[in-house]
Amino acid sequence: MPPSTLRALFDELVDLDPAARAVRLDALALPADQSAELRAMLAFDALVAAPAAERERVLRALAPDDDVLARLRPMLASDGAWPDMLRGAAGEAIRRIDRDATASPLVGMRFGAFELVALIAEGGSSSVFRAVRDVGDGVQTVALKVLRTGLFSTDAQRRFRREQAILAQLEHPHIARLVEGGVSDAGIPYIAMEFVDGQPITRAADARSLGPRERLEWFATLCRAIAAAHAALVVHRDIKPSNVLITRDGGLKVLDFGIAKLLDDDSAAATRTLAMTPEYAAPEQFGRAPPTTATDVYALGLVLGELLTGRRLPPHRRASSAVAAGSDAPPGMPAVPALARLLRGDLDAILAMALAHDPKARYAGAAALGDDIARCLAREPVRARPLTRRYRAGRFVARHGVALAVAATLVLATFAALVAIVWQSQRAQRQAERAEEQAQRAEAVRDLLVSVFNAAGAELPRERRPGVEEIVEDATDRVMRDATLSAAARADLLPTLARVAHSVGANDRAVALLDLADGALDATYGAGSPQRLEATVLRADVELARAHPAQVRRLLDPLRDALAAASPRTGVAGLLTLGKAHIRQGEHDAGLALLRQAVRLAQRQPERAIDVRARIDEATALIDLQRFADGLAAVDAALAAWRDIGEPPSQAIVELHATIALAAEGAGDVPRAERAYRDAIALGDRYFDKPNPAAAWNVGMYGSFLTAQGRLDEAEPHLRRGLELRRKVFGDADPRTLNGLAGMGKLYAARRDYAEAVRWYTEGIDACAAARVDDVVCPRLLAFRARAQAGLARYDDAEADIERALELQRRRGGEDTPAFAFVLENRLAIAVKRQAWDDALATADRVLAAYGRSGGMVQSTLTVRFHRARALFELGRVDEALGEIRSVEPEYARLVPKGTSRFDMLALEARAFAGSRRMDEARDAARRALSLELPAGAKPAAYDAMRTLAQPP
Repeated sequence: MPPSTLRALFDELVDLDPAARAVRLDALALPADQSAELRAMLAFDALVAAPAAERERVLRALAPDDDVLARLRPMLASDGAWPDMLRGAAGEAIRRIDRDATASPLVGMRFGAFELVALIAEGGSSSVFRAVRDVGDGVQTVALKVLRTGLFSTDAQRRFRREQAILAQLEHPHIARLVEGGVSDAGIPYIAMEFVDGQPITRAADARSLGPRERLEWFATLCRAIAAAHAALVVHRDIKPSNVLITRDGGLKVLDFGIAKLLDDDSAAATRTLAMTPEYAAPEQFGRAPPTTATDVYALGLVLGELLTGRRLPPHRRASSAVAAGSDAPPGMPAVPALARLLRGDLDAILAMALAHDPKARYAGAAALGDDIARCLAREPVRARPLTRRYRAGRFVARHGVALAVAATLVLATFAALVAIVWQSQRAQRQAERAEEQAQRAEAVRDLLVSVFNAAGAELPRERRPGVEEIVEDATDRVMRDATLSAAARADLLPTLARVAHSVGANDRAVALLDLADGALDATYGAGSPQRLEATVLRADVELARAHPAQVRRLLDPLRDALAAASPRTGVAGLLTLGKAHIRQGEHDAGLALLRQAVRLAQRQPERAIDVRARIDEATALIDLQRFADGLAAVDAALAAWRDIGEPPSQAIVELHATIALAAEGAGDVPRAERAYRDAIALGDRYFDKPNPAAAWNVGMYGSFLTAQGRLDEAEPHLRRGLELRRKVFGDADPRTLNGLAGMGKLYAARRDYAEAVRWYTEGIDACAAARVDDVVCPRLLAFRARAQAGLARYDDAEADIERALELQRRRGGEDTPAFAFVLENRLAIAVKRQAWDDALATADRVLAAYGRSGGMVQSTLTVRFHRARALFELGRVDEALGEIRSVEPEYARLVPKGTSRFDMLALEARAFAGSRRMDEARDAARRALSLELPAGAKPAAYDAMRTLAQPP
């Protein structure tokens, strides 16, 4: 095979993901020597980003076969220069990379407005320079990274562009910020970053002889910075001391996101290059597992171990034993015996959890690790250790040791305070008794949970392992059978089990558990206790999920004052649930007022995650009410609050992406809507490994979005999967499942299969009636069925359905709402189908007036205007019709670029031009209509009419 052919195959294969590359290599069926050469080229490309001293280690991780390894070793042994890839293999002379082309000879050159002053560092694919530019009367110094020339593939260029994109979205005081990026006049890509003049964190701590507290405080700051990156869906993947610099004034900066990865970047789902620093890499980085926030946690654990002990900790070894076996402690730290005692306990446990081999056993992200460091500094119990009574007591003494010593001195020195001391002793005894009771309760609960989870052990066959609902059922049975459990223990356990059941959509079981808990809660805490109020709020949330808003109001309306004065978590949750119930019943302004009260309450308390949840609910409600401008503003506020707390994505954030999608779709921003739907689904798939409410909703919503765009074949698998997930998660009569049935009906209606559409709608209508569902989806299902009945020319049935839908929606919220206008829009479609043009024109004007008062989706408004234009045309008011079409068509073309709806718009435009004797424009519109791809057999008469109009004069 000629060398040029081998190089062409290399260029083809290098950008494939590993699985696709392996399939393609097998399919080529090359001779053994040529296959080995090609595999060596690909392996070498994977090693190009690693420093020379580390290539042998990375090579072992790649595990090439002997033939490939024989070709790679001479390349790796070359003395600092890049080898000719195939010089010793088959004589192919690939141009030697000039190692100095992007190094010292570039000093003095200009990249944009920057002049390179000195080389700072070099890596496998880039060099970093100190550079300056004039800014006003001063000079700005930056660190300017330059992509080395002569790389074998586009992979390094792709990573370079990705680094720039990642830096652009990271704004945090402890992350080196992006100044600008660009391409020099010579075509070399560069990134200008904040210049950080500092030392690696370990060296800086030693130089300052810092003690344990100061080192841990620096590390907590590092965790907050990485947590901010995680909140932006970025995994660093190369955390090490040299990428964490401490400035002269003690500030901390995280550098080098050159191999960072976006968690939701599907295009880079497969890691093609083993880019990392092996000494600080997590075990999964040597395999094919995708990076997660746990990957960074492992590296943070190594940095913490090195910061505290002065050495990298060996795997599977406690830090306290590792330091005891070493020589000297770092400067400023206690001597080795004392340092080992310091590490033993909390820090050993934190490090063990961060450095767990299994990513799932580590902290979920940098924020959780940083929180445990903060607890350690505050001498509070850390989450990495079991919360035994002895451990909690020890932490209490550690936090209050000085106070206890002072108290003891006063007891000995002040006999006159004997009476007070006795009283304090009795009080302490009562507290100890309560603590003992709580400890016994905790042990009983622990024993119960251990027995439950032992029954669900991994030794069971996969098909027999119970799900969450089965585990809850088993736990409930055990709680009620266990005679050793006190009423207080049941009061703690049963609401918790109810909350778990509710979280997986088992709402009937949640109600049954709360019924069982009522007596224990009243007996243990009292009818007016915070615990009783919390259980009532949970019951209300369950009833809302069961589509019983009236029951929610009966529970919570009398408790408004109590909710406003309750703990932040209970009060905010209760106000949010009550507000949503008001909205479900058509009292939109009252409901929004309650949601805003919840947001204000959430802002006044320290737990920021509650604030994020409240803002998400407010944004979702505004968008559901089609107040898209206000909704998008609320979305931005929710995102800002989430990024501010630095938490990794959660189910609430997945839901927020779906809310953004709905708002963008309603506002007519189709590309943003599609990106947000895909982000929501990708995040849901990544963070939740079983059917969950967010994924069940988002998949189906994306299918409905595709249906609205006329992309029916793409829509169907999403709609079917979404409906299947909703049935599993929510049950058959949940409004979200009924929305899934509506989505399937709309798909078949778009295909003109009206009989099948009627079947789907009828299934949903029957479920509404059987379960007495009080939700906006029920009148909408009737309206959709009426429209499909008209498609079958069953006009009497259609009229009965649409009038019933209008009356039901009228009772829910009156006529001056977007929800009523939405149902009325279906009445308009029926009038058009019946060719009742006067009725169609009047109905269109009613719908547009309603949308003008209270807001409506852009696409819905455009569709109504199209129907209005058609009514005008059929009534002989051709010029008015043409004016309406011309004002609607450009925006309609952007939102609906293909499909039967787009064909109908162009066909009407062609007929209107023809009716105005503007035949050239009529022919153009007809030809554009004929250029669209429609389902086979769709609109034959209209097609024939367009062919006639499209004929040349």
